[in-house]
Amino acid sequence: MDSKLREIKIQEQISRGHCSTKRMSYGSEKSKDMKAYDINVDYLVFNQYNGRIGTFVKTYEKQYGKIDAETPEGEEKIINFLWKSKENRNKETLIDIKEKGQLEIGIVTKDGVVIDGNRRCMLLKRIAKEEHSSPTYFRAVVLDDTLNSNPKEIRKLETIYQMGVDEKVDYNAIEKYLKCRDLFEEDGFTLEEIAKMMGEIKVSGKPNIEKIQEYLDILKLMEEYLDTYKYNGMYTRLSEEKVEGPFVDVRNYLETHSEGKRIQGRDWQPDNDDISDLKTVYFDYIRAGFGTHKIRDIGNPSKGQGFFNHGKLWKEFISRYEEKLEPINENEKPLSDLMMERPEENIEDIIKARDKDWQKIAEPLLKENLGKCQRELEDIKDANQPIELLQRAKKTLEQINTDSETFDESILDMVKEINSILWDFQKIIKKK
Repeated sequence: MDSKLREIKIQEQISRGHCSTKRMSYGSEKSKDMKAYDINVDYLVFNQYNGRIGTFVKTYEKQYGKIDAETPEGEEKIINFLWKSKENRNKETLIDIKEKGQLEIGIVTKDGVVIDGNRRCMLLKRIAKEEHSSPTYFRAVVLDDTLNSNPKEIRKLETIYQMGVDEKVDYNAIEKYLKCRDLFEEDGFTLEEIAKMMGEIKVSGKPNIEKIQEYLDILKLMEEYLDTYKYNGMYTRLSEEKVEGPFVDVRNYLETHSEGKRIQGRDWQPDNDDISDLKTVYFDYIRAGFGTHKIRDIGNPSKGQGFFNHGKLWKEFISRYEEKLEPINENEKPLSDLMMERPEENIEDIIKARDKDWQKIAEPLLKENLGKCQRELEDIKDANQPIELLQRAKKTLEQINTDSETFDESILDMVKEINSILWDFQKIIKKK
């Protein structure tokens, strides 16, 4: 059914009279009660670019091209995306709608594009299909505009309802970053306008444009991450790996450590190459599935916290990383080769398998290097507490199995070095 026919059908539904109201504002009008109507779901189409399923749609269109929401095939794809976006929540809401009906009123354009309520409309369409209960109705306010006739105002309305303070908790974390970028680059909204629409307001009442800029910066970093592994446009990798927290941290670390800045507690001055190394290291740890807290010790700029604050420690860390990880990364089979070898397989499945194979090899090596530096960092923190360091060293030496085959002449030089250090300690103490 094309746009013109949907518009005619919806006007027929409107002529039967309204059944409820919804308080809202649109355009230059102040908030008021607007009439809502029961619209046959057959006359409605989804907005595939709504904020709930941005990652799914952009990933799909990167591989296969544009989705036509007006076709049965396009609608089925969008329904699947909407269902997968919050599957457990959708199952609960499906039962609730079957028992109580639709409680929240949606918003649609005059030609039937769903602006608010895509998930509810999707569930009603699923129920209608499962129970053969046609006609099934979606209760909604009908705008006087089509999406094409007033795109900016409708995008504004859509964002307020999708990404406002009360709604954001129901969306995948990555969606807000994509939504910000689309509003800024494609729709031409200012950072201030986007902040207002997304409910990012400071305590003072002013729009938090810094937060919106942060969102744009984080998305840019995420896209650099995808590009690093040749996963350009595969945004679902970001949702599945639960990587928002690490990227928020990395963005802050890179900005703080940037060349030329002086940081209290950092004992060296890194250059651009060092900053680039820090980013590369974090990308691999994110890919390996390390969570936010496990990898904060790498770049945390707080005094005494991160490896990167200590030049000697960082050089040891990056040296071990390059020795162990660079050969693995250089020898990894390119994604393009895997796609040629498995032409019938979905690219997302190929990427998942590729990452899993890489993780099996890389994760233990990354974990080992992280653990070594964390212990060394603790030693640095305790440098002025000799008794704690000596107790730790004593316990470590007591753990050595002297019956091991490797306890031989090969470690004799190390034993002599330790003895020399201890002898120096004795001399220093006697002089005091």
